[in-house]
Amino acid sequence: MREHTKTAASISATGVSLPYEVRVNPHLDTSHEECEIWASNMGMLRTSRTLSGGIWNPDRFRRIAVPELAAKIAPDAEETDLVLIYQALVWIFAYDDHFTLAYKKSRDRRGGWEYARSLCNFIHPDPERPVPEPSDAVERGLADLWPRLARGRSFHWRREFSQAIHDFINGAALELENICDDRVPDLIDFIGLRRRTFAGGTGACFAAMSTGSEIPEALRETDVVTSLLDAFIDIMALGNEAVSYEMEINDEGEINNLMLVLREISGGDLEQAHKIATDLIYDRIAHFDHLVEVKLPRLAADVDLSSADLEQMKVWVRGAQSYLSGLYDWYDSTPRYRGNLHGV
Repeated sequence: MREHTKTAASISATGVSLPYEVRVNPHLDTSHEECEIWASNMGMLRTSRTLSGGIWNPDRFRRIAVPELAAKIAPDAEETDLVLIYQALVWIFAYDDHFTLAYKKSRDRRGGWEYARSLCNFIHPDPERPVPEPSDAVERGLADLWPRLARGRSFHWRREFSQAIHDFINGAALELENICDDRVPDLIDFIGLRRRTFAGGTGACFAAMSTGSEIPEALRETDVVTSLLDAFIDIMALGNEAVSYEMEINDEGEINNLMLVLREISGGDLEQAHKIATDLIYDRIAHFDHLVEVKLPRLAADVDLSSADLEQMKVWVRGAQSYLSGLYDWYDSTPRYRGNLHGV
């Protein structure tokens, strides 16, 4: 296998430089074919523009570069877990694109909410809970993926991941509300909404899968860790806004985008909006690092955290940093945000 690594901090299309090393999982080269087969088996791919069904044609699917994304955000994952992460990411993109084409572009508020509520029935912390019969590729993909993804995970992991997916599913319907009302959200509203619509909560779970370490139970419900996770999600979610702006605004008719929110604040100046967004991301990175370097060690001492749990927390943090650097590196290289979504 080829060695995949970058020793320098990444500077992405967002214009943000992250202070963490970019590493690439050595199993990247073996994951492409197997996972494309899975997407095809779930009905997410179409083989001809004249055929109905499917979400993407194979070329559009490959342009998303999901194998590269999975390998960059989870550089230490075992091959079996890397494939599961890839499939989970494929499903996330599938739902996002399907919901946009089926409900957002037609402004079908009622249909969007009905679909979202129905889809939530396909994932629950108990993976053995019966689910409805799938009726499309998105439902089929989640019904197939979740039992395999959840197998062998802790209850905490399963609860957090399923909650993140519920937030993601319903977040799209909340975005649809803004589209139907022609309402650009204000900045505070947008930040809260984006934490849900980015499926950001899955990031902590993917970092745990990559490293084999979860956040220790003694720290999970603390203000420090809550703030850490918010900053972690904000960094990943806000970085997406600049790179996705043209596709979302011009191709999808989206209005739930940070750049548009900031243009409202800055009087329509896109360059100024980009500068504000960059400053926001750097502020969140600085906050994340402060929590890791100052607040977490103090908290560990205050609760008399065991040496084993302290090491587990450190390993998870390194996984979270790898997640962020890998995500931003993918932002810089993926063709996903170039070209019309209708090239499906």
